[in-house]
Amino acid sequence: MRRDAVGRKAPAPETAGTGDALPGSRDAALARKPDRETARRPAFSARQARRITLYLLALGTVALWGASFPLTKLALQGLGPMGIAFVRWTISTLALAGWLAVSGRLPLAAGLVRHNLRTLSWVALAGITLFYALENLALRYTSATNAGILANLTSVFIALLAAVWLRERVGPRGWLAMGVAFLGAALVSQGTGHLTISGTGLTGDLMMVLATFFGALFSIGGKGLTEHYPSDVVTTAIAAAGALFLLPLALWEGLNLALPATVWVALIVLGLGSGALANLFWLHILSHMPATRAGIILFLVPVTSTLLAVLLLHEPITAGMLGGGALVLASVAVMQR
Repeated sequence: MRRDAVGRKAPAPETAGTGDALPGSRDAALARKPDRETARRPAFSARQARRITLYLLALGTVALWGASFPLTKLALQGLGPMGIAFVRWTISTLALAGWLAVSGRLPLAAGLVRHNLRTLSWVALAGITLFYALENLALRYTSATNAGILANLTSVFIALLAAVWLRERVGPRGWLAMGVAFLGAALVSQGTGHLTISGTGLTGDLMMVLATFFGALFSIGGKGLTEHYPSDVVTTAIAAAGALFLLPLALWEGLNLALPATVWVALIVLGLGSGALANLFWLHILSHMPATRAGIILFLVPVTSTLLAVLLLHEPITAGMLGGGALVLASVAVMQR
C-alpha cells in the first residue's frame, strides 16, 4: 500500500468504469438529480390533475345552470314559478339523499343539521328560497334582458362579500377583470333585446338585484360549511332545507302535480342536473378555490345559455354577443392565472 510523506496511508486513486462517484463531487450531484426530479413529478402531476378537474367541474356547472333557463321556460307551461322551484329541489333532495344513503354518509348529514342548524337554515333560505322566489317574481315586472344583465351581479357580490367576510384580497387586476367580465356578460345577456328602465320595471330590477345578493350569500355560506363537511353532504342538507322553505310558497301559489310529460321531463332534468349536480359541483369548487376566483366563473353562465339557445333553439347571434363572450373568456382566464 502506498504511503505519503509522513507515513499516512494514501487514498486509493479513482478507477474509471466503477460507476461510483465521490461524495460531494459534481458527479454525485448529477447522479442524485434525476431522483429528486422523479420524486417531484408525481406531486406536480397531482396538482395539475386537481386543477383540470376543477375546470371541468366549472364547465359542467355553467353548462347545467345555463341550460336551466330554457328548461324553466318549458316547465312554466304547466306549473307556477314557486311550484317549479319546490318540485325541482325536492327531486334534487331525493337524488342526493339516495347518494348519501348508498355511500353511508347520511349520519354526516344528520350531524351537520344537528350542529350547524342556524347556518344551514340561512344559507338555504338565502340561496334557494329567497333567490328563486325573487328571481321568478322579478320576471313578472322587468324584461328578460334586464334580468339577464342584472343576474351577473352575483359574481360582483361574491367578490365584495369575500373581501369583507373571508378577508380575500382581490387587487386592482381582479377588480378590472371583474368589471370587464360584467360588461361582456351584459352584452351577451342583452342579446338582440335592449336594456329598458321604466317605473314598473324598476321594481323587478330591484328584486333581481336582491336575488343576486342572496345568491352570493349562499356561495359564501356554503363555502364555510364545506370547510367542515364534504360538499355532497352540504349540498344535500341545503337542498332539503330549501325545499322545505319553498313548500308553503308552492302551496300558496296552488301546487298542481297533474302535469304533461314534457313538463315532468324538464323538472327532472332541472332537479338532477341544474339542482343536484350543478350545486354539488359548485360547492366542491368553492371548497378548493378562493370565492372571488370561483365567482368570476359564473360570468360564463350567460355565455353558455346563449350558446345553447343558438344551437338548440336557433336563436340569432349578434356581433355584440360574440364580443361580449370574448371579453368574459379573457377575464376568466386572467383571474385563473
